[in-house]
Amino acid sequence: MRFQMPNFPCDFELPDEWLAAADMVCFTPTTTAYRSTAAAVLVPLATIEPPYRLVTRQKDWRGFNRDRLVYVFKGIVAGAEIEPVPLFKLPVTDFPHTPYRYRVLNEYHRFFASVAAGFEDLPATIS
Repeated sequence: MRFQMPNFPCDFELPDEWLAAADMVCFTPTTTAYRSTAAAVLVPLATIEPPYRLVTRQKDWRGFNRDRLVYVFKGIVAGAEIEPVPLFKLPVTDFPHTPYRYRVLNEYHRFFASVAAGFEDLPATIS
């Protein structure tokens, strides 16, 4: 299945089998983000620079690890508490004409899972 990136003219693809394995095929979000820790702040996905994935990187599918992504999807479906994603706040003076204010430092699978789940926000910690 293909998913459109927020605020960026590109998309990404995930195998249908992975979505089925996590019961994500018919998932409809009822909140703006997955459930996370009390320390997390909600950041609109449209303000986060899409992480670049190397499709040739040694992973299970185009830079993604199946087990990690299915694990995150299962947590989303179950309403489990999932750790926030660490973000770096971009200096506005360096990028005055971009809608992006944050960059993902780690935990890319949670970012992409949030987009695929149809969420508007990403639970994050900001540095």
